[in-house]
Amino acid sequence: MTGFNFNTFFGYESTINSLGDQVLIYGFGSIIFGLVALVFIAMILRKLGFNAVNRFFVNPFMLSLGLTLLVSILPTIVFYVVALDVSAVKIIYSWITIFIGMFLFVLFNLETIKSFFREFGKMSEQEEFRNRKR
Repeated sequence: MTGFNFNTFFGYESTINSLGDQVLIYGFGSIIFGLVALVFIAMILRKLGFNAVNRFFVNPFMLSLGLTLLVSILPTIVFYVVALDVSAVKIIYSWITIFIGMFLFVLFNLETIKSFFREFGKMSEQEEFRNRKR
């Protein structure tokens, strides 16, 4: 039995490595379109009254995808521009690792993140109230 090799991806490594720059387009596009799809799913679930599903499943997933999009830009630039010998399969593994890390981070810190956004909203409301014309 052989160990795990980061140059393989379930038998699709030759196909993925032959795509070249399209891996970046497909990777970032799937994150962005995944976010858009989750926004539509969240709207539908909110209209149907399934707010608990939104709060505990859809919203953390959307937040982790958004954080993955932001965090994965720097390693992608480093892997793709600086280290020219890194294969596309390794870039995909780095994105998967970043997504899993962001998802676990969001799950463990969900209440803290929610309270941060609530406080930020309160501060912006107070600023708006102070800056209004009398």
